[in-house]
Amino acid sequence: MMSNPNILLEAKSLAKYYSVSQGWMKPKATARALDGVSFTLTRGKTLAVVGESGCGKSTLARQITMIEPPSGGELWMDGANIARASKAELKKVRPLVQMVFQNPYASLNPRKKVGAMLEEPLIINTSLSKTERAAKAQAMMAKVGLRPEFYGRYPHMFSGGQRQRIAIARALMLDPKVIVADEPVSALDVSIQAQVLNLLMDLQQASGVAYLFISHNLAVVEHIADEVLVMYLGKTVEHGSKQEIFSRPLHPYTKALLASTPRINPAQRQQKIMLKGELPSPLAPPPGCAFNNRCPYAIERCRHEIPALLPFEGRLVACHRVAEIS
Repeated sequence: MMSNPNILLEAKSLAKYYSVSQGWMKPKATARALDGVSFTLTRGKTLAVVGESGCGKSTLARQITMIEPPSGGELWMDGANIARASKAELKKVRPLVQMVFQNPYASLNPRKKVGAMLEEPLIINTSLSKTERAAKAQAMMAKVGLRPEFYGRYPHMFSGGQRQRIAIARALMLDPKVIVADEPVSALDVSIQAQVLNLLMDLQQASGVAYLFISHNLAVVEHIADEVLVMYLGKTVEHGSKQEIFSRPLHPYTKALLASTPRINPAQRQQKIMLKGELPSPLAPPPGCAFNNRCPYAIERCRHEIPALLPFEGRLVACHRVAEIS
C-alpha cells in the first residue's frame, strides 16, 4: 500500500455511520455521513473538498485527523492503516496530520500567549529543551509573517488575519505531512483571505506539505487547489483536476455548484441551474442516485440504481447519463 513515496495519505472506501435516536419506542436510525470515499493526498499538492452543508466534508476531516475512528474502509499513512491502528500507532502518526480551523477567534486559547500556544505541541510530542522550543516557535512566527514581539502577546490583541497566521504556525510546529484546512479563510475579509491563501501556498512550496482544503467558496478553491473532490450526501460524485472540473464540469451537481459562483467577467458566467428541493436527510436518502430528486436530467434508472464512480474523460464521475449530458 502507498508504494509511491509522493503519496502521503490514501483513503479507500472510507465510511462513517452514526446511530441516531428517533424518539421514544422508535428504532434507532443510521446516518451515513460518509459513505465510501476514496482519494490520495500527494506531497506538495492540494485536494479541495466541496459541497453543500451536510454533504460530509467535516466528517471526512474528523476521520483524516483521527479525531474519531471510521466505521469502514482504509486510511493509509506512514505505512500503517490508521483506520484500524492501535493506540501506540495512532500516537506515532497523529503529529503528522494537523488541522487549521475555520474560526480564528474560537480556535485559539484566550488565556495563553502566542509563544505558549506554539510551544505546546513540542512539549507534548518532543524532548526539546525550553530554549530549543522557544527558538523553533520564533522561527515559525517569522515564516508566517508574525513579528518577534508578538511572542508574548495574547490572542485578543490581534486581528482575524493575524490570528489565523498564529493558527497556521501552530499547525506547522510538528512538521506535519498533511494539513486539514476546514474553511480556513471564510471568517476573514476578502483582502485578508488572499494574503492567507498565498501564505498557505508559499508554505506548501517550501515544505512539501499536502493540504486537504475544505471550502464552500469555489473562487477560493479555484485559486489554491490542484484537485477537486465534489461530495453529495456522503458520496463522491465527481473527482478530477481543478482545470478539468472548472473548465468543463460533468456531473449535474458540479454544474449547479459552479454556475452559482459569482463571476466579475461576464464571459466566464455560466447559465444558472435551478435545483429543486433541499438536500435530503442522511437518515432517509432517496433510493437510487441520491441526487435524483433534485437533478434536472434524472430518468427512471436514476431513481432505482445507484451510479458507480467511474472514469470518464480523465476524471471520476458518478452519473448514469454523463455521456449524454456532457
